[in-house]
Amino acid sequence: MAQTFTLPAVGDTMVEAEIIEWFVAVGDQVQLDQTICSIETDKSVVDMTTPFAGIVVELGAARGGVVEVGQPLIVVGSADEVRAGSSPLEAPAATPPPADLPAAEVDAAGPQVASPQVAGDVRSPLLRKLATDLGIDTATIVGSGHGGQITRADIENAASSNAVSGAAAAPPLPDPRSGSIKAMPKVRLTARQAGIDLGEVPGSGPDGIITLADLHRWPSATARGERRERISSLRRAIGAHLTESTTTIPQFTSMVDVDVTGVLATRAALRARHDAPVSIDAVIMALLIPVLRDHPRINARFDDDASEIVYFDRYDIGVAVDTPDGLIVPVVTGANHRPVEDLAAEIVRLAEAARSRTIQPSELSGATCTLNNVGAVGLQAGTPILPVGTTAIIAPGQARPQIRLHNGNPVEVMTMTISATFDHRVVDGGDAGRFLTQLRDHLEVPALGLLEGRARVPGNTTRPPTGVSQSPRPTRTLRSKLFAKTTKARKPRSFRAFRVVAGAGFEPATFGL
Repeated sequence: MAQTFTLPAVGDTMVEAEIIEWFVAVGDQVQLDQTICSIETDKSVVDMTTPFAGIVVELGAARGGVVEVGQPLIVVGSADEVRAGSSPLEAPAATPPPADLPAAEVDAAGPQVASPQVAGDVRSPLLRKLATDLGIDTATIVGSGHGGQITRADIENAASSNAVSGAAAAPPLPDPRSGSIKAMPKVRLTARQAGIDLGEVPGSGPDGIITLADLHRWPSATARGERRERISSLRRAIGAHLTESTTTIPQFTSMVDVDVTGVLATRAALRARHDAPVSIDAVIMALLIPVLRDHPRINARFDDDASEIVYFDRYDIGVAVDTPDGLIVPVVTGANHRPVEDLAAEIVRLAEAARSRTIQPSELSGATCTLNNVGAVGLQAGTPILPVGTTAIIAPGQARPQIRLHNGNPVEVMTMTISATFDHRVVDGGDAGRFLTQLRDHLEVPALGLLEGRARVPGNTTRPPTGVSQSPRPTRTLRSKLFAKTTKARKPRSFRAFRVVAGAGFEPATFGL
C-alpha cells in the first residue's frame, strides 16, 4: 500500500519550500531515512529524508517547484503500484484507406480504426490536474515512464503538439486579460527568464494557450530596459516577516552616542590574551546581558492574544548576518552563560553556517533580543525593523573619530552610535532612554559591565510577575576623566573603574584602563 510523506514544517515560520534538487526518481528503490531531496525553506537549505521504504510512486513537485507544508512531498509504495499507476496501451494510428479506393466507398466504410483501447489512468493527482488544465486526453498519450507511466513531460509534449497544430489554423487571438493565463510550465519559465509578463501576451494556441512561438514574437523586458527575477523562498519569508512587523507592531527608534575607546581596547586585550579573533559583536553582547537583566521589558515579548507581557528568564541573543541570499538571524543560546571568547567563536560559527545555508532550523528561532551590527556594512546608524516576538533590536554603528571638549580641551574620541528599535506597546520613551544610557555606561567603562556579568553568571534570574514592570536600578554615569594639563590631552581614564578592576585582582590594562 502506498504511503504519502507530506512536507513537515522544519521551522517556526515555514509555510512552503522550493525543491532545489531531487536525489531520487519515480521507480527508484528508497530505504528508510534515505535522503530524497534538497529543499529551500524561508531560512535555510535542508536535505529531506523519507520515513518510508519502498518504490517511489510519485514526486510532489518537479525541481524548482513549490510545495506547501502539509502537501505531499513523495509517495512510496510497491513496484506493482508504480506500474498500475498508469499503463495505457499504445493506441495505433488509424489505418489509411487504399489510394485507389473510390471516395464513395471511403465515406461508407468510415475511418479504419484498430480495436478499442483502454483509457489512460494517471495515478498522480498533480498530473491529472495538469492534463485537465491543458485540455489533454490522457487516453491518447503513450507513457514514457517506468512501466508505461505517463509523466509530466508526456503531458507537456502532448500539449505542445496540440498547440503547434492549432496554431496552423490561425484562430483569432483572444484577449489575454479576458480570463486566466494558459501556458505550459516551460513557457512560464521562459517568460520569467526573459522578463515577459504573460498577462500581456496573446496566445495563439487552442483556447488561447500561450506557446513558445508567442513568446518569441513578443518583445522581452530586456529590450524594454527591464529585468525580472523570481525571488527565493528566503526573500519571500523576509518580506512577509517584515510586513507583519511593521503593520502590527507600533515601533520607535532611539539613538545614543558612545565613547568606545574602552571597548576597542578591551577587544584588543582579549584578542591578545586568547590569541584568537574577538568580534566587536561578542564584546557588546557580553556587556549587553547585565543591562537586559536590569531592564526586563527589553528582554520580553508582547502576547497580543492575552494582552500580557511575557518576560524571558533566558538570554538568547539573535545576531543578524548579511548573506548573499538575504538577512538571516541565527541565535546565540544561553549568552549569559558564555565567556566573551566563547561568544566570539559561536558568532563566527553561526555566521558561516548561515552564509553556506547549512544552519539548522533550531538555530534560527527563539531569540529574546537581537543584535544587528550595521557598522559592519559601513553605516553610522540605522532604524532596524523589530523582529516579531521580541521587544527590542540593538544596532551598533561604525566607530568613527569625533572631536569632543573635555574641560575646554579638544580631544579626539572614537565614537559609536547605538540605535535601538522598541515595541511601543511594552517600552516607552523613558524606558528606552534609561536602557540606552546604562548600555552606554557599560560600553564606555567595559570593566563595569564585564564584572557585573561575571558576578551573575550563573546568577540571579529573578523576574517580575507577568505584566509587572521592574524599575531599572539607578546607575551613576562614570564620566570623570583624567586629562593632562598640557595642550596634548591623554586618553580619558576613570579612577573608579581603575580601582574596581584592581581591587578585583584583574590587570587594569586588560580593560583598557
